[in-house]
Amino acid sequence: MTDFKITRGFDIPINGEAHRELEVLPAANTVAILPADFHNIKPKLLVQENDTVSAGTPLFFDKQEDRFKFCSPISGIVKNIHYGERRKIEKILIERTDNVKNKTYKTWTLKELENADPDEIMVHLLNTGLWPLLRERPFYRIARPDKKPKSIFISLTDTAPLAADPLFLIQGKEELFKAGLSLLKKFTDGKIHICGKGESDLEQSLHGVEKHVFTGPHPSGNPGIHIHHIDPINRGDFVWVVRPDDLVMILSFLTTGQYPETRRIALAGVRLSNPRYVELTRGAALSFITDTLPTDNEFRIIGGNILTGTQKSKNDFTGYYDNLITILPENRERIFLGWIAPGLKNFSFSKTFLSALFPKKKYEFDSGQYGGHRAFIQTGLFEQVVPMDIYPDYLIRSILAEDIPEMEALGLYEVDVEDLALCSYIDPSKNDVNAIIRHGLDLLEREG
Repeated sequence: MTDFKITRGFDIPINGEAHRELEVLPAANTVAILPADFHNIKPKLLVQENDTVSAGTPLFFDKQEDRFKFCSPISGIVKNIHYGERRKIEKILIERTDNVKNKTYKTWTLKELENADPDEIMVHLLNTGLWPLLRERPFYRIARPDKKPKSIFISLTDTAPLAADPLFLIQGKEELFKAGLSLLKKFTDGKIHICGKGESDLEQSLHGVEKHVFTGPHPSGNPGIHIHHIDPINRGDFVWVVRPDDLVMILSFLTTGQYPETRRIALAGVRLSNPRYVELTRGAALSFITDTLPTDNEFRIIGGNILTGTQKSKNDFTGYYDNLITILPENRERIFLGWIAPGLKNFSFSKTFLSALFPKKKYEFDSGQYGGHRAFIQTGLFEQVVPMDIYPDYLIRSILAEDIPEMEALGLYEVDVEDLALCSYIDPSKNDVNAIIRHGLDLLEREG
């Protein structure tokens, strides 16, 4: 077991973390599949409105890689297909009906999985739409089926603000997780790396994998940080990243033959009366878990954490990868001369407010930026929150200039949006660093 103590980074002191209690919600009658959840795919429909589908029936595939299929999580009828500009598919609504029975798929026992053909498992997961749960770096895209990763990383810790606890998400399903590790070994000639805090019984009980302990502030729990310190990515390298709850979902499907309909999600955020974990239908409407929000304020709903999540409306649905929904108060107020206020109730990374005198206090954050976009200036702040051997300022500038050789030389293959998300938070110029990094990765992917 290797210990890594991360010193560069920052934990945003926000309150509203989900309590370790699980509420099982009723099955949703309508769910949505959102093609936008899958970055850089070009969907081609396989169904039409009013078609009958079973759980696991492909709804569309990727034109660029037709083996990537995306399936319905429930059995029912294709109620509606929503299109945006230029006939872009925005969402596919499936309505549950009693007269459509769930399909039973092939099953393997845990013993049979030990000797199973990895190609057979791969084809099965591709055809049933669960292969997208396996993702690869660089680019954090769906894993390419024909390319063996040089290693596989699984993180049992998440240090993002209000993040769902990976260990709680798989609580009671630890044996499936262990079996999943044995299955993943079939897909790589390299090592399986498990990164966590080293405190849980599950971590202590794992065998046949490389175990690592990461401590320190965010982003010490990011897979990108783990990869950078353990098995760095160079041009032409591929590393898989698998979330524990996704691995358990795959193993549950393979061993029961029942298509996974539900997912555990953390509901967290400021001013929630009961931040908690819920188990709900995949793709269910957000109203299932946000109908208890106070009505006297306007709130912003985020699929994911406050640094990298996607803003959603009350009428939206949970995404394919969402295991966290964050709620923040919406703030549209402009404060006159707010920068010279004492700031006892506000937090600032720069410690210019009196709140810096209370380092352990947590605060009620909102959606306000407290400033507008300005020219990009080099401050030296980014290096304080990026625990990697790269120069964030110069990397960002190279992306803005679309200088691809310079991006490669400065280490863009090693990073993803989440690894530099804190730069957006602390940037005095209010640049959207997340969008800049995503643009750079898209450029590299197209060139590759």
